[in-house]
Amino acid sequence: MRQASKNAEKSTGGGGNGSKNWSEDDLQLLIKAVNLFPAGTNSRWEVIANYMNIHSSSGVKRTAKDVISKAKSLQKLDPHQKDDINKKAFDKFKKEHGVVPQADNATPSERFEGPCTDFTPWTTEEQKLLEQALKTYPVNTPERWEKIAEAVPGRTKKDCMKRYKELVEMVKAKKAAQEQVLNASRAKK
Repeated sequence: MRQASKNAEKSTGGGGNGSKNWSEDDLQLLIKAVNLFPAGTNSRWEVIANYMNIHSSSGVKRTAKDVISKAKSLQKLDPHQKDDINKKAFDKFKKEHGVVPQADNATPSERFEGPCTDFTPWTTEEQKLLEQALKTYPVNTPERWEKIAEAVPGRTKKDCMKRYKELVEMVKAKKAAQEQVLNASRAKK
């Protein structure tokens, strides 16, 4: 296990200009940024580098080239090294957020709302149906979310509201990051 950790540190050390030391926090932040700004995002790697520079506690300024090379080197890690990094991230999360262990004799409560669909990923078809329902039923529609849920088979009112909030947050994050990139490029000129 220690050897895998050392190999992960060596292989995530980067190369070329990206060889600045990458802490575990920076690696986790990079993974988060790559997921937050998926392929297709305008100036994706500049946005990710800017996000890293704003949120990193290490104080190391990253360039788009740095984050690209590090992302590529992380993709090349073997599954055991990826598992090790993910375990460390989860352990850190538990430590920071004070996750309380469940008692051994605890039994889960039953839900009476029907099947829990919170963990089922949204399909492209469901996404299109949700978007159409949002257009069809404007904000001032009585019982809007009930009607939207009826338009998306297999999804509850709660599922639809949760997905809508996720989409709003993603759009806000992308706009903010793209605005920062635009402002940075304007400042250079």
